[in-house]
Amino acid sequence: MVMDDASSNPPRDRRHLSRLMVVCALAVAGCTTWVGTTAKSFLGHVRNDPDPNMRYVAYSKLADPRAYDSEEEKAEAVRILIDKFEKGHEPIATRAMICRTLGQLRDPRAHDLLVKSVNSPEAVIKIESCRALGKVGRPDDATILAQVMTLDNLEDARIAAIEGLAELKTKDPRIYQLLVENMDHDDPAIRLASLNALRKLTGKDHGTNPADWRRKLKPVLDAAAATASPSPGDAAIKARPAAESATATRFP
Repeated sequence: MVMDDASSNPPRDRRHLSRLMVVCALAVAGCTTWVGTTAKSFLGHVRNDPDPNMRYVAYSKLADPRAYDSEEEKAEAVRILIDKFEKGHEPIATRAMICRTLGQLRDPRAHDLLVKSVNSPEAVIKIESCRALGKVGRPDDATILAQVMTLDNLEDARIAAIEGLAELKTKDPRIYQLLVENMDHDDPAIRLASLNALRKLTGKDHGTNPADWRRKLKPVLDAAAATASPSPGDAAIKARPAAESATATRFP
């Protein structure tokens, strides 16, 4: 099996883009026999195996924290993953898997790479980077993901950015405002992703009616309005949000 760069061409049905990784993994599983059971073995394939399919599987298995014998070994894996991504010699789907694995390992050393790859022209890399950045990001990275959520033309990228924001645990009231507004979006997938993000961020479930969320989150939405920022998608959305502080708005 040969992995090609077909993912760089937008498919007719954008909803299937995020499933590319699953398809690749299943296809690889059908032609793979053994990559070992430890991080040492997986790293050996990453470094030396000429088969891109075996390397793909090894990259995916490095996402399991239980594969490592020590924090030093995990740190070495993160360094190698970053290096392999930046060299650009791996297929597109494999580089997307590297981003996913870096997110699963939650190592802050992957932060700068993921910030850059969020803007990748390759859709599947952008999608995985949005999710991964939510797991290793900083509070001000909420703005980066908010830009993708509001401005990107690709539905799967917008959904991935919303999922990343839910992982980031941001307290920026403007993000909550955007998510509540997204509950009225024309796209049902965007509505559902935004609802799930609000549930995760607040730890509460106020149902599926946007009006109920607006009522319950009124103090937060009022705080967003008090910033006097323009509407979502305008230049102010691109401005770095203020750093979170101990005085962050509490949720009802």
